[in-house]
Amino acid sequence: MFDEPYRWVEAIGQRRDYIEDQIKRSTPVLVSSVQEGIVFYTFYRKVPKIYEIYDRIAMGAIGHPADIESVRMMLLNAAHVEGYQRSPQDVTLNRLVLFALSPRLKTSFEDVTSSPMLFRSVLAEVGPTLQKDRIMLVDYDGNVEEPAGVVVAGGTGSLRDRVLDAFSSKENQKEWTLQEILPRFLDAYLKGVFEDEELGLDQAGNRIDEEKFRQARKRLFSEGRPNIALLDRKKGSLLPVEIPVPEEWMSE
Repeated sequence: MFDEPYRWVEAIGQRRDYIEDQIKRSTPVLVSSVQEGIVFYTFYRKVPKIYEIYDRIAMGAIGHPADIESVRMMLLNAAHVEGYQRSPQDVTLNRLVLFALSPRLKTSFEDVTSSPMLFRSVLAEVGPTLQKDRIMLVDYDGNVEEPAGVVVAGGTGSLRDRVLDAFSSKENQKEWTLQEILPRFLDAYLKGVFEDEELGLDQAGNRIDEEKFRQARKRLFSEGRPNIALLDRKKGSLLPVEIPVPEEWMSE
């Protein structure tokens, strides 16, 4: 069936459409460097989305839980083999993504005889200073981006744009503290999962209905659980971040 090139290209296009359709319902993962390290921010219903890979390296992902776990285990194995054969200092985000993860995702995506991987992720490596941090967006086809500022792994491009629109260009380059960025992440996350009308926003993005906003926020916290973690700059470890959640945000 796939002897002719155009049929292979057609099959790849159908494969891409299928993957995009499957992951479009996923809620996003937001990642940004802050003064204390690199913060990951998302919500989940059943399976957490944020994982430590190695010292100084962590991953946030959306997609099918089995595919995410497969990628996580592959990265863990690659990191530990690299650390054992060379040294822990040689385990870098660049090597893991470009030499281990990206080629495997590309091969999997282009093999139209096997089931596709439903996967999109943000991987990060914390540096000694905020300017030395690295954050990469890795897609199901092996494509790699290294955007500046806030990075979003979302189910659709429009969702990603809505989240990023919550930050001005100046804010997207700001050196936030953890406590400063958390409320901004909440506002941006709400814009990613709810429409403007549900949030009580007008066409210019101004909040004009506080009750609608409160109801949307209540839905977010009642239907999911916060999954927030800091890749600590000093310790090099992924640490959970607990946020105070008023009872009225959680109740039905």
